[in-house]
Amino acid sequence: MIPALRRGFSDAAHSAPVAVTGSSGYIGSFVVAELLSRGYNVHAPVRGSSKKPAKVAHLQNLPGASERLKIFDGGDLTLDGSFDSAFDSAGAVIHTAAEVVLGKSQSIITASVEGTNNVLKSVDKAGINLFVQTSSVAAIQKYNVPENHIFTEADWNDWSSVEKGDAYGVAKTQAEQMVHAHFAADEKRSSIAVNPGVVIGPVFTKAHTKASALFLRECIFGNKVMNFPCTFVDVRDVAIGHVNALEKLKLPEYKGRRFVLVNDEKCMIQGGVELGPVAARLFPGHKFDVRPLYPEPIMKILRPLSQIPLIGGNIMDEYQRVGQSTPVHFSNKAAREELGVDFRSLDTTVKEGIESIVDQGFAKLKK
Repeated sequence: MIPALRRGFSDAAHSAPVAVTGSSGYIGSFVVAELLSRGYNVHAPVRGSSKKPAKVAHLQNLPGASERLKIFDGGDLTLDGSFDSAFDSAGAVIHTAAEVVLGKSQSIITASVEGTNNVLKSVDKAGINLFVQTSSVAAIQKYNVPENHIFTEADWNDWSSVEKGDAYGVAKTQAEQMVHAHFAADEKRSSIAVNPGVVIGPVFTKAHTKASALFLRECIFGNKVMNFPCTFVDVRDVAIGHVNALEKLKLPEYKGRRFVLVNDEKCMIQGGVELGPVAARLFPGHKFDVRPLYPEPIMKILRPLSQIPLIGGNIMDEYQRVGQSTPVHFSNKAAREELGVDFRSLDTTVKEGIESIVDQGFAKLKK
């Protein structure tokens, strides 16, 4: 089953191919599908694809893939030159490849920055001038502002640090700033960043159910889920946002811009736990007994203990203590008005996401 994409606006002239890093991943696969649906030729670097063709079978089954999709064995963020062959002759790059790892290790930041640098070196070798980066709201949100603050593209995450426990937020911020700086000096070159919230919705593969779509899979299984406050967005709208951003890059006023991609719903204070009641309403007669990974009664005990000098950090770091209880609110006005993204409702995303997982046999609904 191929989850339906909703078409955005499209450029009439599709000449040089667009290379998509992370093209077999969750976001990357939908970006490839969106590009193909608009008539683009696509280069897809996928690590180990020559030995494991199953990794790219879902891409090869996409409409238009047989004529306009070329698979390359490569795309290892840790290796210099791994993207060279896929970027050769490409006219633009959409960089979705990333590792989502939470915690307080400096290695998370190092891997993100070095991986981005390896991609940029291949971009320079190929002489590519147009670059769209998948960043994150983690590069925007911070906890040194009032709780009613509405985050926009003007905000940068200057709060996170390894010591506070949010190396991921630092990594996404530094990687995005690195990209903008790389393209800033040359007027002929341009970059845009898109900053999605928590991405859920339909999936193409079982592996995708272990990415951020895990929130929906765990709803079906009734497992514990992370209950940090967050805002969700449909993976298909994220794909549309990427391609619409690419098409805007031809206009000089979009150089160095960034766009928040979140749906219209308010922040879900309990994060993935709140998807359970939504799913139960959409699938009457089925059980979605989702439990919080960090139950609030326990958190009320741990928060004050975590502030005890010397030992508190072993109980809970500052990111866990503050981030687990602080709502974050985003504006998607720029993406709506300038990128033309008409965000799907949370109901649509949850319903069609769960149907996609169940219909492909990756999970079964419980009575």
